Amino acid sequence: MRYLLSIVWMILSAAQAMAETLNVSEDDVLAMVRQEFIDRGLAEDDNLDLEIFGGQSSFAIDGAKEAKILVNHLKADESLGRFTCEVEIFADRQSVAKSPLQGKYFLMSQVWVPAQNIAKGEMITQEMLKRKNIRKAKLKPFMVTEKEKLVGQVAQHSLREDRIINEKDVGAKILVKRNDVVLAVYRTPQMQITTKAIAQQDGAYGQRIELQNAKTRKMLTGVVQDETTVVIEQ
Repeated sequence: MRYLLSIVWMILSAAQAMAETLNVSEDDVLAMVRQEFIDRGLAEDDNLDLEIFGGQSSFAIDGAKEAKILVNHLKADESLGRFTCEVEIFADRQSVAKSPLQGKYFLMSQVWVPAQNIAKGEMITQEMLKRKNIRKAKLKPFMVTEKEKLVGQVAQHSLREDRIINEKDVGAKILVKRNDVVLAVYRTPQMQITTKAIAQQDGAYGQRIELQNAKTRKMLTGVVQDETTVVIEQ
């Protein structure tokens, strides 16, 4: 558990100050608590999400021209992802309200998701993707969130805009299809033999597939090199 003592000030907008009642919203308070997490090195910009579940987090001050928020006694429990602090509201240099706060904090992670709907069979390009912040706790091992692992893949299902992509949703581009006639290449340090073969299954670049020799009908196994070539394993 980390015990932090901090003071954070925020001057509300001039538009608010001109109102008959000056409002300090929960968003205003959360912004100050978030900034303190950042200043203390507990989070980075845009890398923190906060939720308040206890205490007063919004205030209405009659007849005030300027308000400031003081955040102090911040305590963060990393193991539970919870925090406590105290907020004090000053209006025209006078303390007018004070409240303890309790809440949860969540570290965020930046992931890549579709920037548009992507149809089944479409190859994913960089222009089809955008970055999005989500809570790290929501990330699962089967999710594909890195741009480098998505660009060049083919949608195996329709992909919806703004939704995280799962492993089963994408796959490599199929170069060889079942029943395609390909050139089967058998290589050794001393020689190279080629023959025609019939693909027994679909295959992407680098995938191992079964083949049948077009003449002898013998079954072979090889690795797909391109649309017309499969290298036979020794």
